[in-house]
Amino acid sequence: MKKLLLLLFSILFLSSPSVFAQDEKLGRFFNDQPDVSDDYQIHFIYMLDKEGQDNEWDINGEMEKELLELNEEMFKLTGKKQKYKFDFREDGKLDISFVRLDKKGTKKGWNNSYPDYFIQKLGFNNPQKLYYSWVDFRHPDGGQMGVHSGYTFILSDYNIGKKEQRIRITLHELLHGQGFAWACTEGKQRGHVVGPSILSNNNWSYKLGNMIYEHDNTGCPDLKDSVYLTPTSDEPYDPLPMVCHLAERAGRAHGGTYGFESQWPEKYNHKKFKQIENRSYWCTYKLAEFAKDNWFRDWK
Repeated sequence: MKKLLLLLFSILFLSSPSVFAQDEKLGRFFNDQPDVSDDYQIHFIYMLDKEGQDNEWDINGEMEKELLELNEEMFKLTGKKQKYKFDFREDGKLDISFVRLDKKGTKKGWNNSYPDYFIQKLGFNNPQKLYYSWVDFRHPDGGQMGVHSGYTFILSDYNIGKKEQRIRITLHELLHGQGFAWACTEGKQRGHVVGPSILSNNNWSYKLGNMIYEHDNTGCPDLKDSVYLTPTSDEPYDPLPMVCHLAERAGRAHGGTYGFESQWPEKYNHKKFKQIENRSYWCTYKLAEFAKDNWFRDWK
């Protein structure tokens, strides 16, 4: 009877559109594993599109090794003061999930699009987590990120075969995950900064930049206060409700309202937050609840 139940479970599990039989491998997890902390965390995913070749980044140890190295780099960039809160399993390993999309990837945007929708449908929708995927896909961008989910494209010309570049791209994108650049960030330039900073496109430098970390720009969020950094600030901010509220004000709330207005911290009263440009912010939280089928017609 026990064997029969196990067989039936396996058939049901493998018939799921999110799991293919060839992807079942020792040490691989298709779901977020039990948390060792109820704190805010960054959860990582190894992602393939429908026809992507499985290079086992999630189980061969390479992705974990590079991400742990990334966090040591973050520690150095903050002057050895803080690093990111990563999601770990009970066995002490970095919690990396495997996701294969049921559609082919596109060379267009992945944020605020089908991949965000797809992983939320699979249950990757905890508002106290950022979901960051390393995608085995050739994309013209090195990476993309919003305040709930992000992507580093392993086969991008920027990243393929270049460990240091994968780390730098991911560090860059994770800053977007903390809300940067904010409307009030000094030198803001289309979501980035003039620099010098790793968040600059035109004046790149391997530093966070004093417009982002430990600045004196009153009323504007400082990276050191993000809930996703440890040690946690005495006055932490959560980027998700803040950016989603700004998206609502900018006319880009998928469901009309996210109900986050009451969570806006009073200390962030910079004049640049008084008037928000139309469509200048976007939020993918609850995309799986709000989305309509025709939104993803370019994904086949």
